[in-house]
Amino acid sequence: MFAPLRRVLAHRQYRWFLGSWVAASTGYSVYAISIVWLTWQTTHSVLVVAGVLAVEQAAFCLTFVVAPIADRVRNQRSIFLASYPVQVVAALALGVGALRGELSAAEILGLVVVLSLLWDLSWAAANAAPGILLPPDDQFAVSGVQGVLGGVNSIAGFALGGVLILVVGAGGGMLLYAALLATATVLALPLRIAPPPRRERSFGESFRRGWATIVAAPGRPLLQLTAADAVQGLFAAAPALLIALLAVRSFGGDSTAYAVLFVAYVLGGVVAGAVVGHWNPRGRVGVLLGATLIAGGVFFAGVGNVPSLVVVVAAVWFGVGFAGAMYQDAKYAFLRGSVAPGELARVVSNLYLLPGVAATLGAVLLGEFAGRISVTAFAEIAGLGLAVAGVTALLLPGVRRLRY
Repeated sequence: MFAPLRRVLAHRQYRWFLGSWVAASTGYSVYAISIVWLTWQTTHSVLVVAGVLAVEQAAFCLTFVVAPIADRVRNQRSIFLASYPVQVVAALALGVGALRGELSAAEILGLVVVLSLLWDLSWAAANAAPGILLPPDDQFAVSGVQGVLGGVNSIAGFALGGVLILVVGAGGGMLLYAALLATATVLALPLRIAPPPRRERSFGESFRRGWATIVAAPGRPLLQLTAADAVQGLFAAAPALLIALLAVRSFGGDSTAYAVLFVAYVLGGVVAGAVVGHWNPRGRVGVLLGATLIAGGVFFAGVGNVPSLVVVVAAVWFGVGFAGAMYQDAKYAFLRGSVAPGELARVVSNLYLLPGVAATLGAVLLGEFAGRISVTAFAEIAGLGLAVAGVTALLLPGVRRLRY
């Protein structure tokens, strides 16, 4: 029953990659729980919190410009070794500045830009790596392995970040993020992840070929996928914003409640990774994408309509995390299994451009609404938006029929 998972874990280079990526992604979980609370504690402004989320999404959008590099390097290890150490310095600057009480809103935004740009370049390479190291039939198993191991470590990261928020403030989480990125750098040293020999002679040709893969495919399923993803992207910032709003408005600014809700959200993603990895639904990817978006919308709308008890709200957040992670796992497993390994990094990043623009605009709009409407209304609007994204995915034939 677990043969695909065992086969994936038997690959030595994949194990080195997994160790490095788990350390980095665990660190990113610490960052995710810390940066929102750090911004709130520094500025006490929901608009600035939304601005940080918008800046992150805007920076992610720019990755498509440099993503072809990840397909052209001789060894993707160089991407990790070039980007992680700079992120270490930026995270240290945030952590030390927060602990000393010397950060301004502008400094937070600037350092978030640096971290986001470099993180997404690493993310593009990391999404491509399993497709280079392992065959298409193993990609849902890859999602399961990375979902479970990465998720368990992410829960530990969220828990540690939550403890640090309680003990020394959100700045402590940034110091832990720096330490985990340093660990990821060391674990990346033995990697040998070589994309297939490139057919393009120049960077410009690589850039054009990545877009051609999306636009020229029969039926244009990838183009339709990015359209549905853009609707979902409008609400990408909603979970982080709503968790912060609940902690502030429903639980009186309680840092413990904030940490518990974030951990429940990630735990749902861990379980989703295990389920989808074992299930391996290669022939039903499109239907799964639509169904999980609709389910996520239902759970999201429920967040604002349950009793204000931490354990109850956390249970609903588990459902939100489960549906959201299953959507992401299915999408990236499909891309890793269906796109040529030598084009994967640029195609993944190109596909993110439109959803990323939508997510940037969505973060700004959601931040504006968050200060004017109730938590219940905010949750219902975001839930309806996710459900609309799911219906859109199911109505588009190119998305509905996705399989590999």
